[in-house]
Amino acid sequence: MTRTQGAPGGWRSWLGSPSPDDAERQPASALSSALVLGAVAAVLLAMGGLVPVVAGASPGFSSVPLLIVLALAPLAVVVVFLSRGRTKAAAGVLAGVAALVPGRLAIDLEFLIDPSATSRPELYRPVVFALPSPAAGIWLLLAGLVATAAAGGFAVGVARSRPESRDGSRVRMVTGLLGAVVAAMGVMMAPFSSDDAFLPVGSAFERPPAVLAGCLLLAFALPVAAALSSTSAAETARGGLLGLAVGTATVALPNLVAASAVSGLGLAPGPVFVLVGTVGLVIAACLPGVRKGGFAAEPMEAGSDAGVASLPGSSRLRVATGVLGLATMLTAFVGALAPQVEVVGGIPGPQSPSRWLLFAAGLLVGVPAAAMFVPRLAANVRPVLSAGWAGVVLAATAVLTTAITASELGAGLGPGPGVPWTAVAIVCAAATACCSVVAGMVERDDAEEATDQVPGPNLLTPLFAGGILAIGAFGTPAIVGTDYTEPALWPNFGTPSWGLLIALLTVAGACLLAPRCRPARAAALLAGAAGVALLRVVALPLTAGLIPGAHAGVGWWLAIGCAVALVLAAVIAVTGKPGRGAK
Repeated sequence: MTRTQGAPGGWRSWLGSPSPDDAERQPASALSSALVLGAVAAVLLAMGGLVPVVAGASPGFSSVPLLIVLALAPLAVVVVFLSRGRTKAAAGVLAGVAALVPGRLAIDLEFLIDPSATSRPELYRPVVFALPSPAAGIWLLLAGLVATAAAGGFAVGVARSRPESRDGSRVRMVTGLLGAVVAAMGVMMAPFSSDDAFLPVGSAFERPPAVLAGCLLLAFALPVAAALSSTSAAETARGGLLGLAVGTATVALPNLVAASAVSGLGLAPGPVFVLVGTVGLVIAACLPGVRKGGFAAEPMEAGSDAGVASLPGSSRLRVATGVLGLATMLTAFVGALAPQVEVVGGIPGPQSPSRWLLFAAGLLVGVPAAAMFVPRLAANVRPVLSAGWAGVVLAATAVLTTAITASELGAGLGPGPGVPWTAVAIVCAAATACCSVVAGMVERDDAEEATDQVPGPNLLTPLFAGGILAIGAFGTPAIVGTDYTEPALWPNFGTPSWGLLIALLTVAGACLLAPRCRPARAAALLAGAAGVALLRVVALPLTAGLIPGAHAGVGWWLAIGCAVALVLAAVIAVTGKPGRGAK
């Protein structure tokens, strides 16, 4: 880069205006780095499949050929694109695969915590009750995933470097997003059925915390990465969706093969859902793009950043948010009303005390989702969904803990049909939040900066109070009974605590973002956060009849205070004197 001398703002030119030669060299350098790191990642992951991941142990079937093929598959797709001169498609493949790395990394970390709880027969099948130490294989796998993430980072720079006509295909976007949501549902389900005591299995919420975190990260990354890929430039979109499909297949195929190759294991719907979603991603990648002059393309203006992802219109995104919100409500209703626990023979067993809380959480999402189909209401109501989705996760994790506890007790008890619907409700809620956030990004881009206002400084006091009270409301038990203390963030951390943590982070995020939003949007966002806090309050009357001696704990009183503070902040946002600021 060269610094502009003797001109006003020369330092800005030095920071942001590369010379033509530098502009050509930077993408080439980034592409070379991405390819080298991609090759290193492929080698490390292939070696990780060859070397034992725990000391003195072996896989449950001859999985080495499969693991090597899955490790080399992304690089093979990249080479095919490069041989045809499609650089951005090749970079998109590496970026798509990297999007799933955080979830895969969290799942693999369970080998360092407790290998006996991993349920990964393609890498390790326990034959005795023991806690073996990690071996070289797991370190190779972790290093390979880190290299994959680094390659994806460089690939994103390549994909954004050169202008290219953007893809206007709405069919591609819908197909890719639908495939990603289906795959995300499968990720949250059991990978296979098992009669082997050494291979415990269940849905994501019945597995160890590291595996649960990994599954949640995968379920979150799939629709987000699919949406960003399918709305990017045509070649980048094609490569990104294919890379996402390859990464998704890498998660599902070992479980599918293990179900048929390992004695005591059987096929479960989870991997099938993931593969169906993978097919949807591949179909979306193969659909022809709509370029400039096509029926759906938009004209490009001189100087526009065509290489950056192009998002669909805000009205279509609001409708998509409404559809996902209604799907969340319906799946939450089924999960609440269907039996969560069954006795052998399909007889309903003791049900979760939190089932009606899940029903109420479904209403919290479903009612504003219905407003998304009314154009005059949609823009101002949409932020409610950006916060209210966390209520479904809060209630669903409390419902799922009943099924998990019943499975651990045995005595013929097991998960009922309500469990998978509850898990699907969590995935739909996360997808609703993602779509709502993206719609908000488009709304801010469409807004006129000159007319934008933010709430006045009077909003800060109730926001600060609401944020502080939220820590105690979600961190301490809200219900205490005879020989019963509700799980919370401390001191009694359990499966419902994950929902409490997500709810706390969502409410805290709403408190931080509200001062930068337009007044109506800030009020809607805070209303959604207040709804999540109120779910913590109504949990007591909805569940008290099923918990002996139930009464309010510290968290219940703090939740009331949090909800009141957030409602007060919402009122101030729309009635107080506005200020000027960010959109």
